[in-house]
Amino acid sequence: MIKLSANLSFLFTELPFEKRFNAASKLGFKAVEFLFPYNYKISDLQSYLKAANIELILFNSFPGSLEKGEKGIACLTGRENEFKEKFNLALEYGIKLKCPYIHIMPGIELNPSLRNQYRDVFKSNLVYAANLSQKNNITILIEAINNKDIPNYHLNYVSDAISIIEELKHPSIKLQLDLYHAQIMSGNITNIIKKSLKYTKHIQIASPPNRYEPNNGEINYPFIFNIIEKFNYDGHIGCEYNPSTNTEDSLQWAQNYNIK
Repeated sequence: MIKLSANLSFLFTELPFEKRFNAASKLGFKAVEFLFPYNYKISDLQSYLKAANIELILFNSFPGSLEKGEKGIACLTGRENEFKEKFNLALEYGIKLKCPYIHIMPGIELNPSLRNQYRDVFKSNLVYAANLSQKNNITILIEAINNKDIPNYHLNYVSDAISIIEELKHPSIKLQLDLYHAQIMSGNITNIIKKSLKYTKHIQIASPPNRYEPNNGEINYPFIFNIIEKFNYDGHIGCEYNPSTNTEDSLQWAQNYNIK
C-alpha cells in the first residue's frame, strides 16, 4: 500500500507554515515532513500536529548556516562538538514531536582533496547520533543528493550511502531514498530501488528535470510505485516536489492513493 507524506517545505507554500498542516490533512494526508523545525517552538509544532490530527515522520538535522550556503555539518572537520550539540537539540524535537526519523545532512566538502577525512568525521558523527537515537526509538537516515543542485555535497550516490550503512552496521542507521536525486545521478532507478529497499525507511519523490510533481517529468511513477509495492515497502513516500501550479491542482496524480 502506497502511503504518501506531504513535505510542508515544498507543498502548500501558498499558506503560512502553521496552516499547511490542516491543508495537508484536509486533502487526505496522514503524515507530514519538513526540512527544519528549529525556528519554531516545540509546543507550537505540537499544537499544529494535534489540530490537524496528523503525524510528523521526518525532519532534517541542523543545516549549519543556510545564509552562508551550508547544507549540514556532519562531515565537517573541526565542528564535531557543534554537531553533537545540535543533534541533541534535534533529538529533543524528535522525541517531543514523536517523529521516528531524523535525516542527517553531511554538508558540503570545502576541500574535495580531504574527502576521506570528511567521510571519517561523518561516520563518527553518525554513530554518535545513532547511539542516542536508538535509546529513544528514533532512526537516523542518510540520503544521497545530486551534485548538480548542490555542488560538492558529500554524499551523491545511493550506492555510497548503502556502503556506509553496511560498514557501520548500526540498527538505527538507515537509508532515505530520494528518487529525484537518484535519477539525476545514476538513472536506472528501477535497479536502484530493487537493491536499496531493504535498507530504506523513507522514500522521497519528484520528477526531473524541474523537480515538479510526479506526473510532470521523466520518471514513470505508476510503474515505480508498482515495484515498491511488490517489494512490500511499508514506509511513507514523501512528496518533496515543487508544484508546477498550486499545490492542490498539482496533487491530481495522487487521487489513486487516497489524496483528494
